[in-house]
Amino acid sequence: MPLTGRLRNLGYDAFLRVDTGGIVETDIADGCHAATCDYTTVATALQRLEPGPDDVLVDIGCGKGRVVCVAARMQVGRVIGLDLGPAVVRIASDNLQRLRGARSPAEVVLADAVTYDYRDVTCAYLFNPFEHFVLDRVLMKIRDDRAGRPFRCLFLNLSDVQRETFTRHDWLTLTDEGVLTGHRFAQYRSRLA
Repeated sequence: MPLTGRLRNLGYDAFLRVDTGGIVETDIADGCHAATCDYTTVATALQRLEPGPDDVLVDIGCGKGRVVCVAARMQVGRVIGLDLGPAVVRIASDNLQRLRGARSPAEVVLADAVTYDYRDVTCAYLFNPFEHFVLDRVLMKIRDDRAGRPFRCLFLNLSDVQRETFTRHDWLTLTDEGVLTGHRFAQYRSRLA
């Protein structure tokens, strides 16, 4: 990222009283390191996802909590950050406690995305949190937990293998795809019976 972008992100972090930047290595099997997009990309992705007062938004693989913090400043029914790394969950929780201007209830949870209870979750944000075979299991769990009720998600930093994984889940329909600040994204919505 260019220096101006890094400085802009540091400025947003300072204004919000959080520290969400950088990369944190994790020792999670089949997971990725904790990293985030710049604030502009996060805000644009959340605008595309359109979480509202009746939604429960989960950031699956929330890392240090940038998306959770940005979403908590919106009018969302509830915001949940979900991660399997204890160190980043502590950091994200601290960031959420210090966050300036929160307007929505928010929390960060230490949990496995494969076994998490998604019954109340109406929308999800994923920034390439794990390998495609884990994504497959998470999507199956969401399908089972939502049981025909509305659900939508945005996956950022999409690879061809992950796109293929989504394609195999016929309970989801692709609603949009493209590139946001250099990151491939795809949006999906559940097919209702």
